Amino acid sequence: MRLLVLAALALAAPLQAQDTTAVTLAEAVALAVGQSPEVRRAEVADRGQALAVRAARASRLPTLDVQVSPQQRYGLGFDQTTGEVVSQTVETVSAGAFASVPLYDGGRARASIREAELSRQSAEAGLVRTRQQVALDVAQQFLTLLLDREIAEIEAEGLAAAQAQRARVAELVEAGARPRGDLIAQEAVVAERQTAFVVARGAVERDEVILIQLIGLDPLAPVRFVGPDLDRLEASGVLDAPLAPLAELLAAARETRADRRSQVLSIQAAEAAIGTARAASRPSVSLNANVGTGYSSLQQRTVGAVPSLPVTLDDGTPVLVGGQPLSFPGDPAFETTPVFGQFSDNRSGAIGVTLNVPIFDRYQARRGVVEAQIRADDARIQLDALDRQLASEVQQAVVEARTARARLDAAETQVEAATEALRVERDRYQLGAGTLYDVAAAQTRLAEAQAGQAQAAYGLAFRRVLVRLAVGDVDPSALAGMLE
Repeated sequence: MRLLVLAALALAAPLQAQDTTAVTLAEAVALAVGQSPEVRRAEVADRGQALAVRAARASRLPTLDVQVSPQQRYGLGFDQTTGEVVSQTVETVSAGAFASVPLYDGGRARASIREAELSRQSAEAGLVRTRQQVALDVAQQFLTLLLDREIAEIEAEGLAAAQAQRARVAELVEAGARPRGDLIAQEAVVAERQTAFVVARGAVERDEVILIQLIGLDPLAPVRFVGPDLDRLEASGVLDAPLAPLAELLAAARETRADRRSQVLSIQAAEAAIGTARAASRPSVSLNANVGTGYSSLQQRTVGAVPSLPVTLDDGTPVLVGGQPLSFPGDPAFETTPVFGQFSDNRSGAIGVTLNVPIFDRYQARRGVVEAQIRADDARIQLDALDRQLASEVQQAVVEARTARARLDAAETQVEAATEALRVERDRYQLGAGTLYDVAAAQTRLAEAQAGQAQAAYGLAFRRVLVRLAVGDVDPSALAGMLE
């Protein structure tokens, strides 16, 4: 349904002649919850906490690094061939892989994972509450729009009645039964009712602008908000539904309020953070391993057979050792060892266990523990404040709902009395026993009573939703069903 409404609104914007798109209360709530900046920010925070959970869990996994470091060095170096120090360029390449497996971290990873998971659950609960609040804001503005429409219709009926009365007065003036001053007075009444109607219509347009902004619709799209009128609201029975006892509502609020659940989870996450801070002062053990190889342009190997020089006497007679001519090696020929040959010959590796025992860390671990404890204490204080606010909101919502019920009962009685009073004043005026001022005053009282009845009815419907919100069992998708 939400996608259909969005598509309809998108198509309606460039087409001025297209029919107006009707948006119900349920669709308005769904659109607002889906597009609200507050909800989107809460969703981003929730995704951030989900990422923190994955990062905390990944801290238990091994680490693996591969490094390749090619270098070219310039400067003086020892030439092994000539035995001299010469200026030369040396090219080297080193490559290696390093792995580390945490064996014991003092419980740091376990505490970090629990802290991250509790923070994620707290963010989820906060997201639920944000959606509820956005849905309630839209529902409140929607009901305000419906109420102002009802008042505008009442003012329109009052204007029509005043115009009809003007026609009757004109007939009596023409017949000479009434002075012309009565017609002038009735013209003033008609002008007054016209002004009231214009003001009421302006209030409706203002409500529509605010509602469009809350929902996030295109302000140029032709939209009409469709909701239950006063008759449907009274016929639905929502105004007569009984309220649960206050003690039950308070107990339910402590169990179901998403913001309270979020705060409780925040306390648990802060307590888990204390464990994370304490683990920083404990020893840790890890298994480490590495393999590597390298290449250097200085590494050389002999080329071919090494020449041998015979040892002879002055007359050229060879010196024999064990019957064999004695000789010694001559100067060999060298070449740089090939790259892949060096990578094969220069392989190396190591494996070992590292034990890290913190001895003195300048009190950083102790400071972390104290800071975590302070955050936990602050979270508990916030929960206490929230419990007080929760109790106040539930009690206030119940009192206001009961007051709205009493106001509606009084308003209905007032409408009945005002209707009867207007009928009597009209009859008296027709018989010449009353004045036009009395009829106009009776019409004004009836319009005010009808507006008061509509305001009390919509107010009662909204107060009942406020009770549900204070308790925390309002599902944004079901909010519209409570008011229709």
